Order: sequence, then C-alpha cells, then structure tokens
Amino acid sequence: MKVKGPPENDLEQAMADGFAPAFFRLRWQGRMGWRTLFWRDLLLVGSLLSATATLTALVLLSRGQPPGAALAVHLLPLPYGLFMVTSLWRTPQSPTLARWASLVWLALTLLI
Repeated sequence: MKVKGPPENDLEQAMADGFAPAFFRLRWQGRMGWRTLFWRDLLLVGSLLSATATLTALVLLSRGQPPGAALAVHLLPLPYGLFMVTSLWRTPQSPTLARWASLVWLALTLLI
C-alpha cells in the first residue's frame, strides 16, 4: 500500500483539492505560465466556447426562439473569458502586449 506524503510542488498541492478548484486557483494566483493562459486557455478554449455559444444563439434565433434567450446563450462564456483575462493580468510575468491582446479578444468575443 502506497502512503501519500505531502505534495512536492504547486501543481500537486493544488490538485490535492480536486481538478476544478486547482484549475482556477493556479490561474488566479498567477502560478500558471502566461503562455498557457494566453494561447491555450484564452485564445483556444475561450474562442471555441465563444464560437459554440454564438452558433447556438444563432440557431435559437433561426428557430424562432426569443431574442433574450439567444442573447443569454451568446453571453454564457463571458464569465470564463473575464476570469481568463483577469488571471492573465494578475500573472506577474505576462507581457504588456499579451495583456492588451486579451482585452481586444474579449471585446471581439462580445461583438461577434
């Protein structure tokens, strides 16, 4: 039987509470690399979530659903996007260009 000792690094320590809390905690505390935050979490995952929500909202509109329901679906990924942009800004080593690009990305995902 394997006895589990104390966590050896930040990732193990964060994962001790479970994946979802660790995912958000590492980003919020600035312990996730800015490249991962910007390229994977924000641009790739965030864009896919936003595109999926927008397409779903358009389908709802085309099927005669109320515009308010379509707008609500379109805005569903907003908390994720706001969290990722804020996390990127809180990451000490993130470059200024990536920070401002994240704000442009957020604005575009709201408009498109």
